[in-house]
Amino acid sequence: MPTQGAPVAGERPLANAGPILFVAAIGLVAVVGLILSLFRDPGLPSYVQDSYMRVAGGLVVPDRTVSDPVAVAAALSSVPPGAVRVPSLHPQGYALAGGTHVELGGTPAALAIYHNALRDLVTWHAVAGLVNQLPAAPETRSVGGQQYYIHYKASTTIVFWQDGPVVAALTSTLPAEQLMVLALAASVGARP
Repeated sequence: MPTQGAPVAGERPLANAGPILFVAAIGLVAVVGLILSLFRDPGLPSYVQDSYMRVAGGLVVPDRTVSDPVAVAAALSSVPPGAVRVPSLHPQGYALAGGTHVELGGTPAALAIYHNALRDLVTWHAVAGLVNQLPAAPETRSVGGQQYYIHYKASTTIVFWQDGPVVAALTSTLPAEQLMVLALAASVGARP
């Protein structure tokens, strides 16, 4: 006669349900997190980086009939985001190739495209909003009372600053320090 609690020949002992339920709970949390992440807004830095990549890939073509920053600003200011100040990067060796309107995450934005003699691409974006609505920046700098927010996306660097009612951004694959020099030049006269 078998003793109480001892397995009978041919029977398997019951498995402890604790570890199985623990693993199932972790799996459920992971699936719920994945589903929720599909509905999360990636934020303005991701939209700006995507727009930059579209320009680099030739999918966005600027209006090349106007290459003066004041004339491009006038053309871009006629529709949202409204009045913008297109920077001149000519003293830094970057020619304005033109500008156009784009959407950043469904929000209307202004875009200007610059190249230097080496064909390095720099884009400038302006979109209505406030820099405090940006996701946390991995790096911030304050120069002359102006705050700059530096984001890194894949191989691009994006420098944001407030310019009146718009958030302005310069984007490039240039080293961050070179892009910061251009952002300082571009933001001269920016109204925080």
